[in-house]
Amino acid sequence: MRLRRPIAFILSAAVAASALTGCDSFSGHAAAAANSAQVQQLIEFIADLGLERDLRQALQKGGDLRQALLTLLGLENAVNFNVDGLTSARPGQHAVQVWEVTAQSAEDAAALAASQIRAVLEQLKSSGVTEGRIGMVEVDGKYYVVVDVEVTEENTFEPAKPVSDDDDDNDDNGGEEEQQPQGAEATLDKDGKLTITGGSGTLNEETIEKLLSENPNWISTVTTLDLSQSGYTQIGKSDDTAITGVFASCTSLKTVILPTSLESIGNNAFAESGLTEINLSGCTSLRSIGDGAFWNCTSLEEINLSDCINLTSIGGSAFESCEKLTTVTLPSTVTTIGNSAFWYCTSLTSITLPAGLQTIGNSAFRNCTSLEEINLSGCKNLTSIGVGAFYECSSLTEIDLSNTKVKTIDREAFWNCTSLTKVMLPKGLVDINGQIPYYHGAFENCSGLKDITFYNAPETIGTGAFEGVISDADPSDKLTIHCPIDIRNALQEKLTQSGSFTADDFTGGKIEFADIATLTYLLGF
Repeated sequence: MRLRRPIAFILSAAVAASALTGCDSFSGHAAAAANSAQVQQLIEFIADLGLERDLRQALQKGGDLRQALLTLLGLENAVNFNVDGLTSARPGQHAVQVWEVTAQSAEDAAALAASQIRAVLEQLKSSGVTEGRIGMVEVDGKYYVVVDVEVTEENTFEPAKPVSDDDDDNDDNGGEEEQQPQGAEATLDKDGKLTITGGSGTLNEETIEKLLSENPNWISTVTTLDLSQSGYTQIGKSDDTAITGVFASCTSLKTVILPTSLESIGNNAFAESGLTEINLSGCTSLRSIGDGAFWNCTSLEEINLSDCINLTSIGGSAFESCEKLTTVTLPSTVTTIGNSAFWYCTSLTSITLPAGLQTIGNSAFRNCTSLEEINLSGCKNLTSIGVGAFYECSSLTEIDLSNTKVKTIDREAFWNCTSLTKVMLPKGLVDINGQIPYYHGAFENCSGLKDITFYNAPETIGTGAFEGVISDADPSDKLTIHCPIDIRNALQEKLTQSGSFTADDFTGGKIEFADIATLTYLLGF
């Protein structure tokens, strides 16, 4: 088994917290802890950013940490992640535990958490592959690790028992002879090219292991994957059970040629692989790219999906941390870009978003620090821009939302976009979200912003939505607001009430209004 995100590399984040109770604690150094790789033989975990966010919120609430977290997760009936809890849990219940770890580093904390998990699981046996989520945050040098495992009909737990002599005659597959996947053949040549022909349905880990049973070390030797002559419609799983991807962590894998029959790339399918090239030409049936499908493919430079004329969904974290990715081409059919889909693609300089786009998820382009241009001119169906969608895109110079149907610009959507000079807001905009504890305003700290166009006065402009846009210390720092003349007074009042600007900013000349030509406004230019 391979982990999508090895426990030793769980991301940590600093948060503020008050006195905490409701979690177990332990301390030590990684040298005294079990290696996290040993846990892989017992359970498969995925580091879950959403779980980490909930853990941060629970930490901020104080009090009973575990209970606060269970409430946020909606899992009030969860059992403890221990032998008694897991063996008594019914299918559908979750086992959740939070550990407070004192360690010298995140890696040490992760290793210690692994040892705790391993200690529990070694006392249990499972009737199937066990899967779960894990998250970690740091507070003042202490690490808080949360584990969440769902018990299902296929994934139940019983106390382990010693193997008897009667069990020796039983093999791993119940005595049945292992069969090759029907109609599929695989060859792995001396240059590391893996060619799979035939086959249908889903290509998963079990299929690969059977096809390459005589090459158990294939994962470290394959350099090229050619599926062009296969009939597979799906690579890996596309549901919440896809903890590890079928080709995840294949660091030697550089090139993939996908079949024209392909309809879905499953969750984490190629996560943390060494991919430099993906050939999707002719993949006209591809409909979805799963969560984390190409997560942390740090050598991938280009993704061209223009032939994928039926593609509608790009999953959460699908291309997250592809730090060398410079070019992304999307078909017009894409309606959803998931949460964190392109987070930390630090080499991406420009992107044209598709005409069919309706939703940009939370943190979708967060920390794309080289992103200078986003073309939304054709996005007439765009209705939602998530929290932190373009958070700290510090090279972005202009954003034009005037042709979209966006009603709300969420918190931190453009936080710290310090090179942003011009913004054209949507017609019919209702809300610009401001600050709440631990979250910034929508355009907060956009210190280079000089020109904003409003077509209407939004119903609400939240506290600090534009905080830091102009500097009181710099007399030359000015802002021009373009808007219809009949909304000036209402708009000035709302902006002043938000606390982002003062009355003196308007009367003293730091902010000046300019008209929008009536004809231009009516035509939508």
